[in-house]
Amino acid sequence: MFEIVKGDIRDFRGDYIVNPSNTILKLGSGVSGVLKMMCPKLQAVMDEWTEKHGFLNPGDIAVTVYPCEEYKWAIHAAVMDYKPGAVEIAPDYERIEKICKNIAEYLSDKDALVITPYLGTGVGGLDKTVVRKVMKKYFEPLRARIILIEKI
Repeated sequence: MFEIVKGDIRDFRGDYIVNPSNTILKLGSGVSGVLKMMCPKLQAVMDEWTEKHGFLNPGDIAVTVYPCEEYKWAIHAAVMDYKPGAVEIAPDYERIEKICKNIAEYLSDKDALVITPYLGTGVGGLDKTVVRKVMKKYFEPLRARIILIEKI
């Protein structure tokens, strides 16, 4: 199930939060910055993940615990490519499609409430209308309830 709700991401709770992150899993600006303020312990969890698994490739996802009360898990999506030597730092629609496909595959057998912002439309500069269509294509068929937050 896929729905769009207007609101502030700080006001939602669920099983998962999607963090539009980067390949080196560092909390920065935008939604990642909000998550950093909401849950300062999250960066340590992300650092532990990268120490164990290494950096992500663009379009990949990493799932970690969310060490604060709002969510149980975080799905970190490698929207931006900050690895040393990266040529295409900003995302394109193909990268967003890969992320959505990876998230959908991960959630395919889960009954969960997932809160997500738009992917790649902040710092990444992609068009919300196009990204919304991609997200809907992959998330609407899922058993999980996916809520796309439309910032007010």
